[in-house]
Amino acid sequence: MSRPAVALTYQLLGPVRVFGDGAELDAGPAKQRAVLAMLLAAEGRPLSRREIVDGVWGCAAPATAPHLVATYVARLRKAVDPGRAHGTGPSVLLSHGDGYALPTPPEHLDIALFQRARQAARSRHGAGDLAGCTAELERALGFWRGGALEGVPGPHAERLRRRLEEARLSTREQRFAVLLERGRHHETLPELSALAAAHPCRERLRALLMLALYRADRRAEALAVFQDTWRTLVEEDGIEPGVELRSLRRRILDDDPALRPAAAAAPPRQLPAVSRLPPDTPDFTGRRHELAALSRLAARPGAKVAGGRIAAAVAAPAVAVLTGPSGIGKTALAVHAAHRLAHRYPDGRLHVHLRGSGDRPAAPGDVLAGLLEDLGVPRGRIPADTERRTALYRTTTAGRRLLLLLDDAADARQVEPLLPASADCLVLVTGRSRPDGADARTVLRLDALDRGEARELLRQVVGAERVDGETASVDGILDRCAGHPLALRVAAAVAWPVATTPPTAGRLRDAACRSGELLADGPTAAVLRAGYEGLADAGAAAAFRLLSELAVPDFGAAAAAAALDLPENVVEARLEALADAHLLEVSRPPDGARRRFRHHDLLRVFGRSLTSPDERQAELTAMLGRLTRAHLADVRAAGPLLRPADGAGDDQGPNTGLGVGFDRAQEAVHRLAAERETVVGAALQAAAVGAVPAAALAELTGRLGVLLRRRGHWQDWEELALAGVRLARDGTAPDLAAEAAGRLELGVLAAARRRHDEATRELLASISLFGLCGDTAGQARAYSGLGLVYLERGLHGPATACLARALAVYRAAGRPVDAATALDRLAVLHVRRGDLESAERCCTESMAIHAANGTTELGSAAVNFLGLIRGRQRRHAEAVACQRRSRELARARGDLHREARALLDLGAEHRAAGEHGEAVACAEEGLALRRRLGDPQGAAAAWTELAAALEAAGNPDRATACRRNAAAELAGHEPAEHDLAGHEPAGSAPPDEPRAGR
Repeated sequence: MSRPAVALTYQLLGPVRVFGDGAELDAGPAKQRAVLAMLLAAEGRPLSRREIVDGVWGCAAPATAPHLVATYVARLRKAVDPGRAHGTGPSVLLSHGDGYALPTPPEHLDIALFQRARQAARSRHGAGDLAGCTAELERALGFWRGGALEGVPGPHAERLRRRLEEARLSTREQRFAVLLERGRHHETLPELSALAAAHPCRERLRALLMLALYRADRRAEALAVFQDTWRTLVEEDGIEPGVELRSLRRRILDDDPALRPAAAAAPPRQLPAVSRLPPDTPDFTGRRHELAALSRLAARPGAKVAGGRIAAAVAAPAVAVLTGPSGIGKTALAVHAAHRLAHRYPDGRLHVHLRGSGDRPAAPGDVLAGLLEDLGVPRGRIPADTERRTALYRTTTAGRRLLLLLDDAADARQVEPLLPASADCLVLVTGRSRPDGADARTVLRLDALDRGEARELLRQVVGAERVDGETASVDGILDRCAGHPLALRVAAAVAWPVATTPPTAGRLRDAACRSGELLADGPTAAVLRAGYEGLADAGAAAAFRLLSELAVPDFGAAAAAAALDLPENVVEARLEALADAHLLEVSRPPDGARRRFRHHDLLRVFGRSLTSPDERQAELTAMLGRLTRAHLADVRAAGPLLRPADGAGDDQGPNTGLGVGFDRAQEAVHRLAAERETVVGAALQAAAVGAVPAAALAELTGRLGVLLRRRGHWQDWEELALAGVRLARDGTAPDLAAEAAGRLELGVLAAARRRHDEATRELLASISLFGLCGDTAGQARAYSGLGLVYLERGLHGPATACLARALAVYRAAGRPVDAATALDRLAVLHVRRGDLESAERCCTESMAIHAANGTTELGSAAVNFLGLIRGRQRRHAEAVACQRRSRELARARGDLHREARALLDLGAEHRAAGEHGEAVACAEEGLALRRRLGDPQGAAAAWTELAAALEAAGNPDRATACRRNAAAELAGHEPAEHDLAGHEPAGSAPPDEPRAGR
C-alpha cells in the first residue's frame, strides 16, 4: 500500500533545493540538479531528452548523456515520489514520450512567488500605497538565498541565471526608487552605494545614488558619481551617459528645489543587513558541543538595548578561534554556526578568506578595503594606507552588530586589524593553529568525528537507505576514513559514483593497496588516493596533480587552460569533474564573474605528493613558463591603455594569452585586474623556480606595474620588482638589462611613495646598469625619473641636468613621444623657476610632437601647463580653454591624475574670474578624483583649493572645515565624513610629474 503524497516545494533562487513536508530531500549532484531546474523552469511543459541533454551539457555532451538523463530522472523520482507503489506510474515527475514533465503549482516554486510579489508591488504603487509597495518588493527579494541556481552547470542554467539575476537587480532598483519617493534617502545609501559600485554601467542605479547623495547633502559625492559613470561608459562602451543622468547632473548643479523629497522623511528603520556568508553545507553533521559553545559566546551578557540600538559596554568583540588539522571541517563549522547565529547580527554577516596557509596570505589592508565597501563606505572614502583604513574601519563598526568570519588566518598580526570596534560583534576565526594572544578568547580545537557522527555524515551525503543497507561496506569506509570529514566526502564520491551500483568498500581497499604505503596522514591519504584514482577521466586526474603545484590562491578555467596547454572548454569540463569528486573547491565571485577553482590545502599537499621531486620540478617549470607567457601576452594586449607611449605597433611576439580575441585593450585590463593575484603569484613562483627568463619577468613587471600602481597594489608591485632583481642577479646567466629594469621599477615605486632617498639610490643604480649594457633609452627613462625626484626635493640644478639628458637621448634615438614627456617635465621646472617663456616653448614643442605622431591624447600634460602659463599671464579665456581641453584629453585616456589636476586648475581659473559656482563644482570633482588616487599630499592640495573656492563663494564655515581636512590628510588622519567627496577606491598612481604651481 502506498503512503500519502508529500507536499513538495522547490527553490531555485539560490542553491537548488527540494523540500517534502518541510524536510529537505536529496536533489543529487550538480547535473542532476540541472535536470531538475530545467523541468521546473518549463512550468509543466514536457521536455525531450534531447532538450535536456542540450541544456545540461551543450555541445560537450558525452555519448552516454541520454542514459544519464534517465538515471537522474529515476533518482529524482525516488526523492520526490517516495510513496509510489511498485509497478505504478509516476505521479509527480511524469513521462511524456521520450521526455519528462514536472507540473508544479506556482505557490510551491520560489520563482513564481518572486514574480507574484513583484506584480503585487506594481499594483500597490499604482494605487499610491508606497509603504505596501516597499513591503511587497522586500518580500520578493526575501525569496532569494544566494545567486540563482547556485552551483548548477550547463547552458540552460546559465541563461536562466542571467534572466533571474536581471529581474532581481531590477527589483532592487525599484525598491530604492520607492524608498527615495518616501524620503528615506539616508536609509538607502549604504546598500545603494555598494550595489552601484558593483554595476558601474547601470545608469538607473547611478541616477538613484546621485539623488540619494544629493538629498543627504552630499552634493560633491553625487557629482563624483556622474563623473565616474561618464568615464566608465566612455571607456567600456564608447558612449556617453543618457539624458536622465545628464539632466540630473545639471539639476544638482543648479540646486533644483524639485529634487528635494516632497514630504519629511519617515524615521529610519533598521537597515537591510549585508550578507557575504558562503552557502551553508546542507548535510552538515555533528559538532554539537562546539556549536553550543559558539551559541553561548554569542549570547554572552555585557550589552544593553538602548533606544532600539545595542550599546556596547566594551569595545572588544567576542572572538572564537577554530583550530585543527587541514580538512577537519573548521570552515564548514564556522559557516554553519554563522548561519545559525545570523539573526543575532542584523547589521551584517561578512566572510573573508585570508589564505593564511597559502604561499601569499591576504594583506590586511586589502581585506579592510573590501570590508569597508561591504559595510557601505563609498570607495572614494577608503584611504590608501592600512593604518588609516584600520581607523576608518573601527569608526564604521563602532556600535554595530556584525558577524565576521575570518577563514584560514595565518596569525594574530593578520587578524588584529580586522577586529570590529564593538562588543556586540562576533568574530569567528579559522586556522590550523592557535594564534598568539588567543588566551582570552574561545579556542575550539576540532578533532575527528566520532563513529556515530561519521556514519550520519555518510547518511546525509549519499542517503540514509543506501548507508543503512550496506552495513559491512560502510563499516570498512568508516575504518579507513577515521572520522575525517573531507576523507568521508571523497570516499562517498568514490563508493557511490553516478550511474553505478551501490557502495563497495572494496574500491577503497583496492585503491589503498595500489597506493603502497599510506602517507603520513594514514587513512585520510588512502581515501584521497582512492578519490584521485577513481576519476573516470585520466585528463582530470592529470589536471588535479599538475594544478596542485601552482602557488596561487585560485584560478579560472582560462588560466588553467594556459597552464596545461589545452583548449579552455576541455579544461573546464575536467575542472567540473574534479569539483564533482570533491577534489576541487569552486566559487563564483560576488560580481557574477566566471567561476573560480581552488585546491583545499590538504588536497594541494596530496596532489603534490603524487609525483617525485624531479618530475614535479620539470612539470612545474614547463607549466609556469606557459602560464607566465600567457599572462605576459595579456599585459601586452593591454598595452595601449597601460603604456600608451609604447605605441600600439610594437612587435612583442604572438598573442597567446588568456584574452585572445579581445576587441579592445580595456577587456585585457579587466581580465588582469580580476586575475591579479593569480598573475602575481604565478610570476613570483616562476621566478623562484627559474621558469621565466629575467627579461620576460622584467617586461611583465614594467607593464603590469602601471595597473598595480593605479589600483594601489604596492606590495605586489614591489615583490615583482624585487623578484626580478634577484632573478637577474642570481640566475645561471646574470642579466644586467633585466636588473636595470627592475631597479628602475623600484625607483619609480619609491618615488611614488615619496621615499626620495631610496628612489635616488635605485634610479642611480639603474642608470649605471643600463650604461653597462649600452641601453641609452633605458638610461633616459631612469634619468627622467631621477629628474622628477630632484625636482620634488627642490634641487633644480640636478633636475635640469637629468631631464635635459633624457631629452637629448630620446631625440637622438628617434623616440618623439618620450621626448614630449621629457619636455612636459622640463616645462614644470621652468614654471617653478618663473621662466614662463621657456616653459611655453617646451609646451608648444610637446603639443606639436603629439599632433605629428597621432598621440594627441597624451598631450594633456602639456595643455595643462600651457593653461597655467596663460593664467599667470592674465589671459583668462585662453587658460580656461586649455584646462578644459586638458581634462578632455585626460578623460579620453583614462588618466585620473591628470584629469583631477585639470579640474582643480580649471576651478582656480573660474575662481580668479569670480565664477564661484563653477569654481566650487570643479574643485569638488577634482577632490573626488584626488582621494581616489590615494595621494595624501595631492588630496590636501585639493581640499585647500576647495576651501579657497568656498570662501570666495561666501561659505567660510565649509572652507574652514576643508582646511582642517587638508591638515588631516597630511597628518594621516581620516577627514570629517560630512566633507568627503568621491566614491572610488584609493590607490591609483601618484603624479607622474610634480605640480607646476600657480
